[in-house]
Amino acid sequence: MKIGYLGPEGTFSQLAAQRYIKNKGNYEMLQFPSIAELAIAADERRIDCAVLPIENSLEGGVNTTLDCLAFDCNLTICGEILLKISQSLLSNSETITKIYSHPQAVGQCGKYIAQNFNNVEVVFTPSTAQAAQLATNEYGAAAIGNESLADLYNLKVVEKGIEDVRTNITRFVVATKDCPNTNKANKTSIVFGVSDTPGALYKMLSVFNIFEINMMKIESRPAKTALGAYVFFVDISGSIQDENVRNALGIIEYKSTFYKNLGSFIAGKAT
Repeated sequence: MKIGYLGPEGTFSQLAAQRYIKNKGNYEMLQFPSIAELAIAADERRIDCAVLPIENSLEGGVNTTLDCLAFDCNLTICGEILLKISQSLLSNSETITKIYSHPQAVGQCGKYIAQNFNNVEVVFTPSTAQAAQLATNEYGAAAIGNESLADLYNLKVVEKGIEDVRTNITRFVVATKDCPNTNKANKTSIVFGVSDTPGALYKMLSVFNIFEINMMKIESRPAKTALGAYVFFVDISGSIQDENVRNALGIIEYKSTFYKNLGSFIAGKAT
């Protein structure tokens, strides 16, 4: 089987993919330069599944992943990985004049950057590993990313643990076209839209209360149809195989202006 992740080598996405396939048999791991290309590869069945970063405990949702799942691809979430994140500053230069990193990593280290590199240029990259690649070949440049990138790209670790909060966790989902059913699934993700009328969202969410279903998360994204129109990503406890979940989601699908069941899966545990 082929599993895709956001490359190049050394990204947190690769670590998440490695954790997912541990003790699961033979997998061929393939890297992709962007989240969109990774999701499309899974949608076109060029890979069996894609490991996609979807949420960080400090920076919130990963918009590209959310949009791919809602609008651009028809994929089902079949798994979840929670990865504890520790960021390091990596460089071979004594004086740092530029910092490369992914926007999420930069956001996770905002206080550190403001306190220590207030006037230093920060350049966003598609991944932390690509940031390390750039920093290797440029005098005065540094990268923010996983400590293991130092060995991969011949960089020195200037400082470890520079994230603003130690409880820094990124949630990854495993998305596929062919999701096997599992009786152990205990979490379900959906995305839906509501009419632009008073109380529409409140009425929709009250369905979960009626069926005594715990809502674990809600997040909005532009619906891409008109200014002020939004869709809502919701995670709930339970599986589509549970009668109360199935009945609740049937009502939500009927009442919504846009609806996608993104899948039922086993909730991940932070390790």
